Amino acid sequence: MRKTLILATIATSLSGAAVAETDNLDLDDLANWNLVSIEQCLDAALEVVPGHARKVELKIEGDDPIYEFDIDSPTGKFNVECNAEEALIFEIEREVSADNALFKSLAKVSEADARAFALSVHPGKVVSSEYEIGQDGSATYEYDIQTDVGYEIKVDVDAVTGKIEEANIEVYEIGPEEE
Repeated sequence: MRKTLILATIATSLSGAAVAETDNLDLDDLANWNLVSIEQCLDAALEVVPGHARKVELKIEGDDPIYEFDIDSPTGKFNVECNAEEALIFEIEREVSADNALFKSLAKVSEADARAFALSVHPGKVVSSEYEIGQDGSATYEYDIQTDVGYEIKVDVDAVTGKIEEANIEVYEIGPEEE
């Protein structure tokens, strides 16, 4: 059975922007995308954050396929995002613990409130969560939610404002999820 996600419906709730009704993503269409090899993006990610990649996800941000690598580095744990069509790194975030002093000083919204809001917009079950600090000093709660309608979505909630920064459909994940 072909798994089809209607982005005209989903993308509006993900990004808040309207998407043409004909903008459908069929997972079989991945073969038609002009993706760089996962190794090419991994090499690019490890150039900016040397270490060991413990997990990779392919997700869709808007119309862009993105590889996200979880990298254990001698200086910490990082999420590194690479555009899967161009092999360009465009986002690096440091994973931190819930009791990280910098994260706690930045966060104005509790984790419980951020989680509740994410689930109110994307009903389902949180299968993992992370606390992240961006290169720009932003603080974010990140949730992987197995939705009630059958797909997994990654939801980032701004720890200062409580607003959803982004929500992206996860196509696949390889490697262990750390809670």
